[in-house]
Amino acid sequence: MDPVCAIGLASAVFTLMDIGTKVAKRLKELSETGDIPDVFRDIKTRLPLILSIVARTQHETQNLSLEAQEALEEVVRQCFEQASQLHDILKKVEVAQGDSRLKRTVKATLSLVEEKRLQRIAAGLRDNVQLLTFLSVTPVEKGKSTSALERRPSVPLTSYTRATGLFVVPFTRDEHFIGRASSLDSIAASFETQNRVAIAGMGGVGKSQIAIEYCYRYKDSKPDAHVFWVYGGTIARFYQGYKRIAQQLNLPGWDDPEGSILELVSSWLSSTQDDYLLVVDNADNIEHWWPGKYKSGASLDDPSKDLSKYLPDRMEDSHLLITTRDNRVASRLARKGKPIPVQPMTEEEASSLFLSKLGEERLNVNQAEVHALLDELDHLPLAVTQAAAFIQENSISIRDYTTALQGKEADEFLHEELDDARRDEDSINSVYRTLKLSYDQIKEQKPRAAELLCLLAMLDRQSIPKSLLRQIAEVTTSLGTLQSLNLVTSRAGLQSFQMHRLVQSFVRISVQRDNAAPKWQEKALACVSRDYPTEIGVGQWPDCDALAPHVHIVTGYEYKTTEARLDLAHLLCWAADFDIERGMYSQALERSRLSLEIFRELVSEDDERLAAATWLYGRLRYYHAQRATDANEAAGLLEKALSTAKYPSLTYGETAFELAHLYYDQCNEKRCLEMGKASFECWKDIEGPNSARTLDNMHDYALELALLGHEKEGISMWQEIMERCPASDASDNTKTVFTYRSMAGIAEFQGDATMAEIFYANLVRISETMYYSEHIHVLDYRLSHAEQIMRQGRLEEATRLSKAILASNSGHSEWRICAGCLQIVAECCRLEASYSEEQEYRRRTLEVHEKNLGRNHRDAVDVMHDLADCYLNNHKYSEADYLYQEVISWRNAELGSTHVDTLRAIECLGVCYAHQGRDDEAIVAYLAAIDRQSGPNARLLHNLCVALQHQGKWEMLEKRARQLHELDDEYRHRALWSLMNALEQQDRTSEALD
Repeated sequence: MDPVCAIGLASAVFTLMDIGTKVAKRLKELSETGDIPDVFRDIKTRLPLILSIVARTQHETQNLSLEAQEALEEVVRQCFEQASQLHDILKKVEVAQGDSRLKRTVKATLSLVEEKRLQRIAAGLRDNVQLLTFLSVTPVEKGKSTSALERRPSVPLTSYTRATGLFVVPFTRDEHFIGRASSLDSIAASFETQNRVAIAGMGGVGKSQIAIEYCYRYKDSKPDAHVFWVYGGTIARFYQGYKRIAQQLNLPGWDDPEGSILELVSSWLSSTQDDYLLVVDNADNIEHWWPGKYKSGASLDDPSKDLSKYLPDRMEDSHLLITTRDNRVASRLARKGKPIPVQPMTEEEASSLFLSKLGEERLNVNQAEVHALLDELDHLPLAVTQAAAFIQENSISIRDYTTALQGKEADEFLHEELDDARRDEDSINSVYRTLKLSYDQIKEQKPRAAELLCLLAMLDRQSIPKSLLRQIAEVTTSLGTLQSLNLVTSRAGLQSFQMHRLVQSFVRISVQRDNAAPKWQEKALACVSRDYPTEIGVGQWPDCDALAPHVHIVTGYEYKTTEARLDLAHLLCWAADFDIERGMYSQALERSRLSLEIFRELVSEDDERLAAATWLYGRLRYYHAQRATDANEAAGLLEKALSTAKYPSLTYGETAFELAHLYYDQCNEKRCLEMGKASFECWKDIEGPNSARTLDNMHDYALELALLGHEKEGISMWQEIMERCPASDASDNTKTVFTYRSMAGIAEFQGDATMAEIFYANLVRISETMYYSEHIHVLDYRLSHAEQIMRQGRLEEATRLSKAILASNSGHSEWRICAGCLQIVAECCRLEASYSEEQEYRRRTLEVHEKNLGRNHRDAVDVMHDLADCYLNNHKYSEADYLYQEVISWRNAELGSTHVDTLRAIECLGVCYAHQGRDDEAIVAYLAAIDRQSGPNARLLHNLCVALQHQGKWEMLEKRARQLHELDDEYRHRALWSLMNALEQQDRTSEALD
């Protein structure tokens, strides 16, 4: 016997004896306690005998050929695999003290389900013993030597007649074979131009089933042709398959122990004139086919392991079909032809397969539950068949099975072996064990690729950008290995990759079992954090979009090390910034909160990172403020960030910008203008007076000035922006935007809606070239454009444009644009006196605000006031009364009793009372508003005079009419008539005539 081979066999026997002895010992211990399931009793008595037989075989091999020696080693390794499976099954059905109720129930039924698998394992062991006998290495009878034994003569199996051709396929045809038409057609089409065809796909995708069906179709079309099936997963089985072919063909010398079966059959296949189809199934291990290239220490001259040279070369009308998980094997064995990829089933095919396996139970299934399960299994045929068998045998519901797949017990469900007579006995019939075979192969042959697979499993399984992996060692070759085994697939011209759902699930469970999950989670976080843009502009949006699903995944893990937690805090900040750009404010708020918590824990109070995180959280608290107290808390956070931030710095400038907006909403004019000026001054000190960000912040400050009544100062600043634009570092498009925006602001605040319309139209046009048609800036400019058209009285056009914007924004998260459109349409309806239609749009506007801000937000209360006015115009006084009361209550509490908006609501309530004939209550409301005002209000005095006249309160009417008459206002003429009427009613006619 070859010395190297002897060493390999000795090692194989040793490992088998080690695991087998442990299993036998455990079975004996359990039998003594009475805990052993019945399904193990037969194994308990057989296993010691099997171990004894295998241990003695290594002493009887000196007369074997080199091929037979290698085959013997493979048989022993198969025995080891079967003993390992027994060990795994034993662990699965043992009930541990801490098992959950569901797990105990599953384990109780598993012992029954595993019985078929155990029988198959025992049968496999018996077959291997028969193969040992076939190789003339059966144990020596006591007292006899090997030479004294008589070798039994080999008797060939009965052959089919020459007219029909041999059909050596060990599987029956599936009479209910489902789908796969494209794969079968591709095989047939490829055989028209080439003799070798390979189909490749991940484990469990159905390659062997396709090959079986093709064998029967080939035989149907060519009844005189031979069809041979060889299992290529191990060297021993490949040898065994070729020996079976030699037997069936009765080739001369097939039973000669000194001859080479592999060369004998290969020679016949390459020279015969007979038509045939040879299928080599599961040719997965590349080391078996080219050991010198893919296994260190091996030699190209090793005749026992270089299986590729035993495949037929010269085939005129014959064909070789290979199935493999490895695209490298497929490409090399197929030679000229590209491998045919086998993908998971379509939803329709998977559904049909699942229902066909359920039997009568399929009549009562819920289709929605079936589709949910199939989606979870990604339509992988082996997983679908396995799920149906488990559900049927364990009487578990489809919903419960789906739930289990999504939980911690997924590995127990997907480790379950499936009893399938149409799969090779050495093929692994569970999804996870199938994947483990590929995973273990990678770990042994390409450790870097296995590490990369662990990293990828910690990311989102779809659209993994290659750029994310740029700093990973040997990433190109590792990705090539993973793709060749169909564990990942490329997308978008090799620039991104995706992983099958079950592959990801398996790898995650594997690293968790190895206690390596934290390590790979931290590496995944580091990759995403390192690749994420730190400053987000329009140019970075595609990158942020591509990384968004991976950010969602890695920010959901728990991290222990300080370095990882700081990486997490930074990533949360950057991602929240991008969430704001997308209008996803709730998600941004939560991310900024988590980031701030981490920085508060890990860095000092004067750290700039803490200031930046405080600014971001304060900014989002402001965006989400629903009441005055919320806005005050946001102001406190922003003020703290401002005091901590260095000057000048990005954090300082951004914080001052947000404070300016917040104080504007709080009607704090002084502080608003201070912060607005501080913001653009900060950017001027950082980047210069003409930088893009300086000019952008100047525009906001100019707008605040104009809105607060300082139109001249605002217009002056817009003019200054236009003067600075030519020298700015901004792009030409951005300069044009700044110019048009400034012109639009000037025109709008000078009351020139016509010119403002033109400038906003130009802003829409140019921003569409810079962004995309549904971007927030584009929609905002379109909205302003529609508003200027409305101000010119072109109500129908303004309505049409606003509704078009509304349609463009449907499905997007930018609700403020939606609300603005609804308000313009409602206002157009009011101006057209279409109060019923206005009411519908006001109501929808209020719903949008309530959904996004809450009913107690200031903006929502303002919309509520508009709706109350609409009810008033539509003569729905009770509805208006109710809303006015709510508005007044909120504004009294939050804005104060003397705030202009509070007084306006009180006045409107008085008008509502007056329309209902409740003049006494109207007068009380008017007087309350007048008493709180700092100065007289002509409109309010006029309404009071009308109510006083209705009530006949002439003296009070005279007093208020004289007060109104003294105002230089449009109401002076009306005041004169009210005064004359009051004097007449007091019999002071002469005064009235004067």
